[in-house]
Amino acid sequence: MYKKGEKPLASVIMTTYNAPRHLALALAGFQIQTENNFELHIADDGSTSETSDLVEQSMQRMPFPVIYSWQQDLGYRKTKILNEAIRKAKSDYFIFIDGDCIPHRDFVKNHLKYRQAGYYLAGRRVELGPHYSARITPDQVLKGALNRPNLGLLLSCLRDDSAYWHRSLPIYNSTLRHLLKMDHVDDLKGCNFSVDRESLFKVNGFDEDYEGYAREDTDLEVRLQYLGLKIKSLKGLAIQYHVWHDRLPESEGNKLKLRELGGSRVAACRNGIVKGAN
Repeated sequence: MYKKGEKPLASVIMTTYNAPRHLALALAGFQIQTENNFELHIADDGSTSETSDLVEQSMQRMPFPVIYSWQQDLGYRKTKILNEAIRKAKSDYFIFIDGDCIPHRDFVKNHLKYRQAGYYLAGRRVELGPHYSARITPDQVLKGALNRPNLGLLLSCLRDDSAYWHRSLPIYNSTLRHLLKMDHVDDLKGCNFSVDRESLFKVNGFDEDYEGYAREDTDLEVRLQYLGLKIKSLKGLAIQYHVWHDRLPESEGNKLKLRELGGSRVAACRNGIVKGAN
């Protein structure tokens, strides 16, 4: 349990931008976490006051600190607001999630339980379809609708609305995890990963030269690997549910920048938590 004045076990950093309904669902998921010795940082890339009002209301009922960071809307600058939240964070361990993802009640608990020196942890998400996403409410999340096998979600998947129902099933047995290939994951997704503070600061956080949608998380992963870290799977352990929305087009400039990183072997970016590093 979080105790005021003590260093929290984790700093959870959640990004958002003008999606208050999605954020309300995500916050409901955090309100019922089985492990609440953490601080929640909401990194807002320029939303209107509707989002800040929601966050202010949520602060009153959360059993842990909620820290809100906002920057002016000057286009997609997710990396910049992420680094701002990182600078404010107090914990030695960071968990990252997007504000359109609803965490299972054991999401924080399992990121902490399975942390391991020399590794960054990567999970996956259940994709809620447009029809299911329109029906789910914060009250249903608070009552645990997504914390147990869900027939409604299964039917949604069978109707080709939602996808990856099997990812909603917690699987702890190591033999079963191996047989089902749950102990393997190909890469990091920015909506569900965790890493220790020391490693994150050694690579200087997110590269703020990435503006526009996509690839900033892959860039961070490559640099963590340059640092010597390996990936560890949290499939079936760090469970989350992605609320449906239209997809943004990927930035061509970001794709080019990622290709340029490929042969550099440089772990720390210049324009990150600390400006002008290296």
